[in-house]
This record gives sequence, structure tokens and C-alpha cells, in this order.
Amino acid sequence: MTRNEYENKIKELGINLQEFNIVIGRKTNVPISTGCYFEDGNWILYDVDERQNFSIIEKDNEDPIFKFLYMITMGKIGK
Repeated sequence: MTRNEYENKIKELGINLQEFNIVIGRKTNVPISTGCYFEDGNWILYDVDERQNFSIIEKDNEDPIFKFLYMITMGKIGK
């Protein structure tokens, strides 16, 4: 799944990513958030815990990262 496919699917489902603390394209330190950003030729999927500890979940190319982020998003909204 590409970033565009992910964003189109999220828009189609009417999901507000900010409600679920999901960030795309940059790092954040907001507690209990998940996101991804592009750096050094890889997409990096990360998580921030309640104490603002930043953890990298996975580094990969666009397709697997956005598939994984889509599964996380669906889990957060309960679908």
C-alpha cells in the first residue's frame, strides 16, 4: 500500500488521524502516538509511549510500512 493509497482509504472511511494520534511524514513526541516518516531512503514506523519514549517499530520501503500502519489504524478505530 502506498502513502497515497493509505491516505485515500483513510479519507474514504472518514477517519481523523489526529483523533487517534497517528502522524505521517514527521516525528512527534505526543504520548501514545504512532507515525511514520521518510529518512535515508527508508520509511520508518514508530511508536511513542505514555512517557514520550520514542521507539522504532520497523524500517522498510513504502508498501509494507503503510500496510502495517493501516492495520494499526484499523485496530485503533476498532474495525
